[in-house]
Amino acid sequence: MAGRAFMQLSAVLAFLASFLVLLVDIEAAVTVSVGPAQTVLKENTVVLQCTYSVTPAAQVDIITWSFTSSTESREVVTMLANTQSVFGTYENRASITEQASLRIENVGENDEGTYRCTVKVLSQGSADTKSVDLTVLVAASAPTIVSTVNSAARAGDDLTLTCRSDGGKPLPTLTWFNGTQPMDAGVGEPTTNEAARQVIRDLSLSPVTRFDDQANFVCKADQGYPDQLDVQTAEQVLDVQYPPVASISSNPNSSVKETNTLTLTCVVQSNPDPSQIRWLKVSGDSADVLQTGLTTTYVIPKINRSQNGTYRCEASNGVIPRDRESDGQATVNIDVYYAPKISSSFVQPFEVNFGSSLPAVTCEAEGNPTPNLQWVQVGSGRTFNNPLSFATMTYAEDGTFTCVAAALDFPKDTVNVTVNVIGRPDIIGDSPAAREFMEGKTAQIVCEIQAKPRPSRVEWFLLDSSDNRAIITTGGPYRILQENLPKGMKSILQINSMKPEHSGRYVCKATNTYGEDEQYFDVTLQAEDVVTTARGSDTTLVIIIVVVVLLLLLLLVGIGLMLAHKRGLLPCKGEPETGKGGRDENVTNEFSIEMADKDKSPTAPLPSRVESSQYIPTPLVAASYEARLSGASFGEPRSPVGQDKPDGKKVNSPAFPEPTTEEPPVQTSQGGYRDEDGLNNAELDLSSRKPASRRPIVDPKDTMDMDYPTLRQQTTSPYV
Repeated sequence: MAGRAFMQLSAVLAFLASFLVLLVDIEAAVTVSVGPAQTVLKENTVVLQCTYSVTPAAQVDIITWSFTSSTESREVVTMLANTQSVFGTYENRASITEQASLRIENVGENDEGTYRCTVKVLSQGSADTKSVDLTVLVAASAPTIVSTVNSAARAGDDLTLTCRSDGGKPLPTLTWFNGTQPMDAGVGEPTTNEAARQVIRDLSLSPVTRFDDQANFVCKADQGYPDQLDVQTAEQVLDVQYPPVASISSNPNSSVKETNTLTLTCVVQSNPDPSQIRWLKVSGDSADVLQTGLTTTYVIPKINRSQNGTYRCEASNGVIPRDRESDGQATVNIDVYYAPKISSSFVQPFEVNFGSSLPAVTCEAEGNPTPNLQWVQVGSGRTFNNPLSFATMTYAEDGTFTCVAAALDFPKDTVNVTVNVIGRPDIIGDSPAAREFMEGKTAQIVCEIQAKPRPSRVEWFLLDSSDNRAIITTGGPYRILQENLPKGMKSILQINSMKPEHSGRYVCKATNTYGEDEQYFDVTLQAEDVVTTARGSDTTLVIIIVVVVLLLLLLLVGIGLMLAHKRGLLPCKGEPETGKGGRDENVTNEFSIEMADKDKSPTAPLPSRVESSQYIPTPLVAASYEARLSGASFGEPRSPVGQDKPDGKKVNSPAFPEPTTEEPPVQTSQGGYRDEDGLNNAELDLSSRKPASRRPIVDPKDTMDMDYPTLRQQTTSPYV
């Protein structure tokens, strides 16, 4: 009754407010703003935002919140003069807060709908309303997985896994994963029941294989509100029984050397584990059992070639196989390597006539892997393929041949075969053979003969113009020498002091019990111009070599001097030397001597002053001017070290006086000039001059009385 009376009073007040506004004709407005739509988990608290503004400023009289859904409408709460009235199911759960916002606690599913916020100012007769939606979320129960097989599945069976989720609002989306990988194959469409709030999705595995054993299949349920509702999962680890699948590993490997230890391991995958493992040696359609039990390894110590062959392991666990892949059997072929051994025996020696063929000599050997067979001739090192054969035998094929059998890193096996080549002599070389000798020299004609047996007779002949043979024996200019060789002999015809009459065609003839062979040698004298040319060529070559060597030496010396000059190790000609071996940039070191046209008297213009701390003139001018101007100084006195006076005494620090107008020094009989100390300046070593401070040079006019003969005489100075 109180609530109804309150509503009637509110209506009356509203009517009065409208009437007053019409009377005063005042423009007024109130503006309401609400927040975004809200979602809230069932049984949680939510605040629906609502604010307002009044223009002009005035007191708000009434704030009202109402609810509307597809099935009903109802008042929620009203605030009048700061007094709140809560209606119906919202009592003790709803309130107006934060200016005009609505707070609802312990939200239920029936609270989902549209809420309207209304603000009224009675004094102005203005009001405004805004709406905001509220969605109530309901967490689904954890999903469950149901299998069509109650116990373990067997490989080859069809299996369906069903994932179901109940009670969620909204209904979750179900997704299947194999471990962490999402699945598409075998996943069916979801089945939903909105009324029951249930969703179902199947995963079909047709058929189940051994690879599905222990696979972890995951069903995830996602309601789409990760900030408020967690993604829930269900897992199913499959237990798939399947017959053994076997393979064999060998150590060291399937190819093993004889006497080594071989270990075979049967690697088995099965569910459940094998109940029995057998090892067998297979020979054709039969097999011998070697070992039975649960041991997965089979060891053969010091294996031998008789144990070469196929080995098999068989595993069983009670699950009937449905294909050959899962029959529980595996085989391996063991190849035992062993060293090569030559099995051939030969009747020796082989005797073959010279010029005939050698029938094939075949070398056979046992071994694993198959040995590589090769023939090697002892001594020459020549190699031949197996079997050994020659179409035409020569004495080069006479000797011992070795058959070599090799495989891997095993020791090689060998056997020797001796081949004896017998027959007529064979003289080595082309016929006729040209030989050229120098006149007056000793000539030797070598005839090398291969034969077995050795020749019983070797003869030398000289042919005349009619090809008549004249036998040659030791005597006169001829001498015959012989030397035995391993496969024959060597006969040497020596001609002492070769002369023109010794030129011609010589014949070497060898004979044994099987026949004979002969060789022609055309002997000539070496032409004189050829000899001279050869000698001249040698001399010219020597001269060219000497000239080239000298040029290279000169080039090296020049390069060395250039490098020494660039590095300051040698001063340039006419260049002053400073105390540190460098150049004084202010030195003017050039003099010119001009000869008069008529009287040939020298004219030597000099600068009035030498801008330098020292000066070393060119040799000619230095000698002349020092002889003529002994009283003038070009700088500090030179060092007297290593210099002697004419009487043999050492010069002790002679000093050059300051410029003077005294009489010039007297000319000596040797063509020089002697100063007051009696020193012949033409004999001074100018290279010993030390650096000195700048001094005024003598007036050039004092030099004009120098006569030309004196100047010519000074050209004999050792400094020129």
